[in-house]
Amino acid sequence: MDLVRPEFLRQISLRLSVDRDRPVYLAQDRSNGKIYVLAQEVALNLRRMTAAALGADVDARQIARASLDEDGTKQAFGALQVIQTARLMEQSVRKPFNPIFANIPIFDVGPYQRRLGPLARSVAGRGFWLALGMMIAVAMALGVRNDWQILEAFRNVFSLQALITFGLIAPVLKLIHELGHVLVATRAGVRVRKAGLFFIGLYPMPFVDCTEADMTARRSDRIAISGAGILTDIAIGLLAFIAWHFVEGDYLRTLLANVFVFSTLNSILFNGNPLIKLDGYYVMTDFIGQRNLSTRATAALKATRQWIASFGKEGARPIGAEWFMILYAVAAFAYRINIMIVIAASLLPRYLGVGAAVAAWGALVMTMAPVMRDRPTLSAKTTNGTSPVLRRIFWWGGTGALVAMALFFVKLPVIVAVPLTLDIADSYQITARSAGVLSDIIADGPVDAGTHLAKATNQSIADEYAALQSDLAIAEAIFAMVRGIDPARARSAQEQITSTQKRLAILEQDAAGLTTITSGGGLFTAAPRLQSGTWLPAGSVIGILYPSAGATVLRGDFPEDRLSVWGSELTDVVLRVGRSDYVTLETSALDLREIMDFDRQSGARSWTLFVTYDSQTPAQMAGSVGLLRLRFEPVPLIQHVGFWWDRMVVNYRESQLADRATHLN
Repeated sequence: MDLVRPEFLRQISLRLSVDRDRPVYLAQDRSNGKIYVLAQEVALNLRRMTAAALGADVDARQIARASLDEDGTKQAFGALQVIQTARLMEQSVRKPFNPIFANIPIFDVGPYQRRLGPLARSVAGRGFWLALGMMIAVAMALGVRNDWQILEAFRNVFSLQALITFGLIAPVLKLIHELGHVLVATRAGVRVRKAGLFFIGLYPMPFVDCTEADMTARRSDRIAISGAGILTDIAIGLLAFIAWHFVEGDYLRTLLANVFVFSTLNSILFNGNPLIKLDGYYVMTDFIGQRNLSTRATAALKATRQWIASFGKEGARPIGAEWFMILYAVAAFAYRINIMIVIAASLLPRYLGVGAAVAAWGALVMTMAPVMRDRPTLSAKTTNGTSPVLRRIFWWGGTGALVAMALFFVKLPVIVAVPLTLDIADSYQITARSAGVLSDIIADGPVDAGTHLAKATNQSIADEYAALQSDLAIAEAIFAMVRGIDPARARSAQEQITSTQKRLAILEQDAAGLTTITSGGGLFTAAPRLQSGTWLPAGSVIGILYPSAGATVLRGDFPEDRLSVWGSELTDVVLRVGRSDYVTLETSALDLREIMDFDRQSGARSWTLFVTYDSQTPAQMAGSVGLLRLRFEPVPLIQHVGFWWDRMVVNYRESQLADRATHLN
């Protein structure tokens, strides 16, 4: 049998690797970088064929040719045929358009690696670890000294400004990230094949192809190359963190804070996460010796799904280690769905229309991309004669039908969680009854009944009281003089006396109101920023008195979107006090009131739930918060979805008002 052309064999590289502590034989097509896993016997026969065609001398070629029997030659030819067919298909067959994932190679990095050698040796070495350690120490010191103020940027991660900043700087940061891969690969002697742009939902991100490491690098070098991107992100984040503390101006501080947030979240949620097939995944799989974990896990899950969908006629029931593979595949899928839900739940309240579009696009990316990679025709048949399309229709149609049935027929209880605080404004707040200048106020702490909490003075009350006392004395003298002599003047004097006495009584009440006295014992907390000499208008808050006896009154905002279930049966009322104290309450302890505070702009009404709790006194609960969990009778899942959507709309309106207030300020 004739051997294959030497030119073709020169384009094939063979390598022995290790996976799961077992030898793995790899063949790489140098023309496109694709790597194929071969059986041991096939790899050995292909190596013999290469030696027979490309041996160093005639004798070596003849010895290699003699070692090849007919079966071995067929196996080698079969492997080469697979490689050549894949090459021809890639060159001639038009790939189906995928609007979600697409990559465009731009240039070959290999020719530039020689020039990058000095930089790689100086950066990707011990000096980097020393610099990283110093940056961590400086960042820790700055964070402690400034109370970690930069972490406030995480609260605004989904603001419009942050999203625009992320969109602009992400490709630049990703370019530095990929440079880290290139430098470490260059230091390890691994050729980087190509660089280009990878489009994720039409959004461009740089990429480099380091697959050559699978053929030429040791496992430790492969781990270093994969982890270089994560360490680069960490270094960028630390530099931004440190620079944030030394720059001035809101623009630069906001930009650096967003760079820090992006680098941190990108490493934790994506690049460094082994559940996503990025850098962290390759570090983990090389470390544990499971280099094809994702592929095998996906295949095991697909076989199990087919086995279920075909009622055991296709696919395979998982056995042994395949259960671990399925668990990993399910965990990876669940993590992607969870990320999508978190992002959607964060975007929808702020940007309802755009947020819904982004959430829908994310769902398409997460769930439909695998389907778009494999689109069999209706005429295709499986080994048992069934159509893959019909099987897929059965699987997804059945899944959709089950979901629809669940939405309308599966019922779950409505659970409403209401955060509660003490009803300070209406029940425990102490206010000044009369206007005056504060002269004395007691310190915070326990007080007894009759204790003077605060004293104030009002010179105008004293002056007016003295003047009225004088007027009263004059009116009484006039009345004594004309009584029995001039009835008309006596009657006028008597009216003057009565009017003056009433005014004096009012002034006496005002004077008494300058001193605030407790009617019962409790725990007193003075209002902040109160000091001697402060003018207190009538009704000003002096402090809070938590009684040491009696039931506690709590209050919390009841969500308007749950009002429709308030009239239904309330099956369970549980109050959590602190972190571990759970108390079951009677429904009679609840009182829902509508507060007259209708917001015309957002359309929201204010509903407040008051709860009477008699197991602890207000003084015992001072400073504590509670959480009330209300469980109503079950309703269909579709109604729960409606509740969720109503809440998104309300949050969206509130976010709009907050943004408008920010712009106005």
